[in-house]
Amino acid sequence: LPGRGSGAQPPLLSWLAVAAVISGMARAASGATQRRRVDSHLHLWTPDVEKFPCEPPPKKELNDDGRATHENFVRLMDEAGVSHAVVVQPINYGQDYSYLTTAMDAHPSRLRGMFVADPSVGSPDDVAAGLERTASSHAGWVGVRFNPYKWPKQSELGMADDVGRAMFRKAGELGLVVGFMPFEGLAKHLPEIEGLLRAAPDTKVVIDHWGFFVQPATGFGSERALAEDSWAALGRLSAYPQVHVKISALFRVSLEPWPFASLSDRLKELLRSFGSSRLLWGSDFPYATEFSDYLSATRALEEWPVWNEMSEEERADLLSGTASRLFALPPAEAEGADVARGASEL
Repeated sequence: LPGRGSGAQPPLLSWLAVAAVISGMARAASGATQRRRVDSHLHLWTPDVEKFPCEPPPKKELNDDGRATHENFVRLMDEAGVSHAVVVQPINYGQDYSYLTTAMDAHPSRLRGMFVADPSVGSPDDVAAGLERTASSHAGWVGVRFNPYKWPKQSELGMADDVGRAMFRKAGELGLVVGFMPFEGLAKHLPEIEGLLRAAPDTKVVIDHWGFFVQPATGFGSERALAEDSWAALGRLSAYPQVHVKISALFRVSLEPWPFASLSDRLKELLRSFGSSRLLWGSDFPYATEFSDYLSATRALEEWPVWNEMSEEERADLLSGTASRLFALPPAEAEGADVARGASEL
């Protein structure tokens, strides 16, 4: 079984990871080129609450050891051969982006960011202007997350109200990707999302974590069960060319332990309905480290039966190509020196 915890590898596994980054190990022997990897979904924070106060605090076991700091995460990226990552603002920092921008400043060639839409700041014009101000505050912003639970519960239209439409349209104008977080299941929010898609068909969208088709979406508990209505809702969204799906947080949508191979047939369905060019892998670090170490999280897909049926082009899309295009990440040639430099420092 893969190790759990902060992601610090045992000495042997750590050296194997370094060898994989530098030489490609078995893939080089088989003639395959080393695969580029982009982590499209993770969160970062620090136990330094004096400098970066937070509310609510993260789980102690995901915070006290410093595993979610940007310094530790970039080290894990190097060990796993991950060239770039898109960091999603965590709930514990609210609308305070100081830690995420600090992380992007520290690793400008490696980390990009996704902030969170705030529907509470006023009129449609006000929220659109606020979104633009945040987007222009740092060159690393590539997306904005729409959390439906930030909208008033009594709102009949939810995210598709005038405020939501104004922000969704503005995001498209600014070239920001909108990420939807339907934590209680995609089916519950399908009408809102479809309303936004029809209102601004040029705004690019990504659905988090397979549409959360297992509920509750915590990854823990015997009460977890499949929510097939949310799986059907995800399939319905394939009809909208602007929609992409994150093949992320595997532990949240599988009832099995690592490598979560029960998802293999589900991925095959998504390959048929969306195509690999609209699918992108993400870890959901540091939560993923409650189920395996980070290196193992980056390799889980390669343990599934469907992986052996996929073309090299499809594999490349899932691991890096789709995310690179969607978030306008630098080409592989531009990152090679950075990855090699990181590996040499291990």
